[in-house]
Amino acid sequence: MYRYLIVIVSALLSAACARESVRTYQGSDHNILFVGRSLSTSDSLGPRQWTAGSYFAFAFDGNECTVNILDEQIWDGNGFNYLELVVDGVNTRVCIDSTFNALVLDSLLSDAPSHEVLVCKDTESSHGYIQLHSVITKNLRPTAMLSECSPLIEYIGNSITCGAEAYCDEVPYGTGRWGDRHRAYLAYGPRVSRMLGARWMLTSVSGIGLIHSCCDMDIVMPQVYDKISLRDNKYEYSFSEPADIVCICLGQNDGVQDSTEFCSAYVDFISKVRSHNPSARIVMLSSPMADENLRAWQEKMLLSIEANADSVEHFFFSKQWNSGGGDHPDYNEHAAIANELYNYLK
Repeated sequence: MYRYLIVIVSALLSAACARESVRTYQGSDHNILFVGRSLSTSDSLGPRQWTAGSYFAFAFDGNECTVNILDEQIWDGNGFNYLELVVDGVNTRVCIDSTFNALVLDSLLSDAPSHEVLVCKDTESSHGYIQLHSVITKNLRPTAMLSECSPLIEYIGNSITCGAEAYCDEVPYGTGRWGDRHRAYLAYGPRVSRMLGARWMLTSVSGIGLIHSCCDMDIVMPQVYDKISLRDNKYEYSFSEPADIVCICLGQNDGVQDSTEFCSAYVDFISKVRSHNPSARIVMLSSPMADENLRAWQEKMLLSIEANADSVEHFFFSKQWNSGGGDHPDYNEHAAIANELYNYLK
């Protein structure tokens, strides 16, 4: 009997030691890398992140990890966010459906002694913010994938840049809720950045244009470019870290406009972008969703703008991609779009 008691006590002590080996790290811990426009609100919590494609990353030792995330839960709880959970390079899409969410990573871990984690916001600013509350693990360390010294590429655009309607595998287009098919992590911008070993920042809003937005929207990109919560046009962004490359993909929602007005507004917007990113390489992109008529008009306009703006260049995509929801590119087409842009930027 005593032998069994010793075995039981030893097992309990071992379990207790295992539990004691993990600790709670605050969301604002210096080992966590945050990328994307964000708003700091607390000494202990991570910053609030609204924009599509904003993310945080870290590494840890051991085989236990829980990531606790707060969600704004707008629209009476229907403003859910989707997240891309990337563990050791393997990505999984998860839906956030409550104010406090505990993502337990244990079952996703390999037998390796240490692990890399990246959590990316797949939905855009209209779905509200996410905020890292804490990480519970054995030993939190900085990620080895990227650092604050890694090049930063900003992608300015609309729903295409957001990765909206790109993922119809689970919720077919025309069903479900707005955001069910968003997947910013697989959009062309983050793909290009990963191929280049760079950080990405998506300054994008579905439906937005340069001088004309669709869907009765009351904002255009030059108006909200200096904000953190883009869709609501709120919270001033500090531009404390200039981008190394800025890609501008606007015009799909504008459609064919008055040439003089469009070009003049684009030149002014480039000047605004340049004022915040003085050393950046600025590249104007044609819309990968444009039909033949719009693509021809865009190419003509961008060449004219290039001739009248300082230190700006253009890149034209080869074709129209529209196999996703609402004639958007799907996530496989985003890979093709990314390959074309990567071959140009590299």
